Amino acid sequence: MHEDKFNIIEGKKMTLEALGYEIEEITGMAVEHFEGDTSRFVAKKPNLDQEFETFNARYDFKKSHDFVDVVFTTEKKEDLEDYDFSDKEVEVQLLTYKRMDAPMDNESDKVEER
Repeated sequence: MHEDKFNIIEGKKMTLEALGYEIEEITGMAVEHFEGDTSRFVAKKPNLDQEFETFNARYDFKKSHDFVDVVFTTEKKEDLEDYDFSDKEVEVQLLTYKRMDAPMDNESDKVEER
């Protein structure tokens, strides 16, 4: 849906707040929380020597059940509580638009059966 525009910011470094504004600009929909809902993505096994940590952030919209899922990386820290995403830049790896407001079972008022 917005993949061609998401590609522009994938690979760039920015704060999660700035990313929220970019998502809002691309989708044209108001983002609920600009810092996103962040969680750790545990995928570093078996490579324990990597120098980065991978996280997910979810950006919900105010007037839709749709959301954008973001995978980002940041410099590896010793402890999980050492990560501060409020002011630090992260590297955006992947953005995925998840459409939840689609009609159930492909039902639509706009489609007429013949």
